[in-house]
Amino acid sequence: MLRDLHACGGCGKQTVCALLDAGAEFPQPQGVEIRQQEFCADAPIDVDGDCLLAVKSGVVKSVCRDAQGNTRVLAFSFAGDLFGLEAMTDAAHGELRHGAAVSMTTVCRMRLSPDAARRASPHFCDRLSAELAARLRDNFAHRQIVAAAAPVRMAHWLMQCLRAAQAQRGARCLSLPAIARADMASYLHLRAETVSRILSEFRRKGWVRGPLHRLEVCDAEALAHLARGTGVKSGCASHQEAMHG
Repeated sequence: MLRDLHACGGCGKQTVCALLDAGAEFPQPQGVEIRQQEFCADAPIDVDGDCLLAVKSGVVKSVCRDAQGNTRVLAFSFAGDLFGLEAMTDAAHGELRHGAAVSMTTVCRMRLSPDAARRASPHFCDRLSAELAARLRDNFAHRQIVAAAAPVRMAHWLMQCLRAAQAQRGARCLSLPAIARADMASYLHLRAETVSRILSEFRRKGWVRGPLHRLEVCDAEALAHLARGTGVKSGCASHQEAMHG
């Protein structure tokens, strides 16, 4: 996420967003177009190299299809996060797709005119480079996470969602986005039944409560302690801190 986030004066919800901070690099509004799109759960989101995309609300999932036709969730992007940056590089993967993970997910799309793109400052380009580097670090971190025991993976995932929810709605928010069990299982390299079993155990211990679509964290400290078993900071902090320089 980009540093120095600002509230967007043109947004009715006054959402803080990395996209606006990126747009602040261009002092003149001419040549910079920002529009919003709303998606139902599982709806595909078109990505191309001519624009920047950020999640305004909801969650975006990045999914890859392998040679056997199987799909796996590779990453989730939460409110304020940029996504689809691979389309701006030669590293674009033909089988990588982005879609809404929850209803209703709103995405902001910033398109630059050729003249505006030419006026992009070196600092702006450095920010995008740092964001792409952060994605690589996240991939390595995720490999550590999915190699851990199943309860540790789930604890790490819950802390990641909690940090995203708190950043968007305030430090006291403990409710998590209603992400489908199958998507959680795919991302964590677990079976859907294992996800349900672990969440039931966490409920029994009093760490979480409620059904999956309204899951709330009751004991973040216990989950964070378990998540530290991966050796990776809970909440994928490396990605969130990548643009802070």
